[in-house]
Amino acid sequence: RDSSSLLNSAARPSDTLVLYDRESCPSCKRVREMLNLLDITFEVRPCFEDTETDYPVPFLVDPNVQNTIVGDDDIIGHLLEKYGPNPDSFDRKALWPIEFKAFALRTAQIASNLRGNPGRTQQPNARPDNEMMKPIEIWSYECSPFVRPVKEKLAELGLPHRVVSCSRGSKNRDAMVERTGRFQVPFIIDENTGIEMFEGPEIVNYLEAVYTTKE
Repeated sequence: RDSSSLLNSAARPSDTLVLYDRESCPSCKRVREMLNLLDITFEVRPCFEDTETDYPVPFLVDPNVQNTIVGDDDIIGHLLEKYGPNPDSFDRKALWPIEFKAFALRTAQIASNLRGNPGRTQQPNARPDNEMMKPIEIWSYECSPFVRPVKEKLAELGLPHRVVSCSRGSKNRDAMVERTGRFQVPFIIDENTGIEMFEGPEIVNYLEAVYTTKE
């Protein structure tokens, strides 16, 4: 299995970062990609267009510095400063898909438009108590086409979820193999029901069955 040594000396957050996020928002996607790149496990609180929040999305609550960071540029800068590798240890041009902002936002918006802007509004039959559920753990990485339908369903149902980043080079890939005997994403652990599952379509069906009303 592949691994990366760049983050070995980078600081790791001791308390979980919480991202207030809208799945179809291009600025939010930039932040999620940076969190994945830095191999940070984080919690997502889905926000809809009509959700009342203290700040516009994306905003990040970092309990390790007792601070709330607002806006994709400031969040990305904060993540690199606090949890990134030594700037002298890598070529900054490697970050161009994220830091070339016009490209990142435009391509993300096109992809969201093609998929109907998922997560912009809550699914009408979502259970009203979904936002009070324990975060569902999803092992994933942002660019996986197999993960995307699951993340969209979590967002549309308003379910908090904990993203365990598993990009190439992540130690979490080895952790998954140790736990399950294989590496495959998406993989979820739902503490609300005790269920652990692979396979995107099955996970989507499970979420639809458990976290919607039956009316």
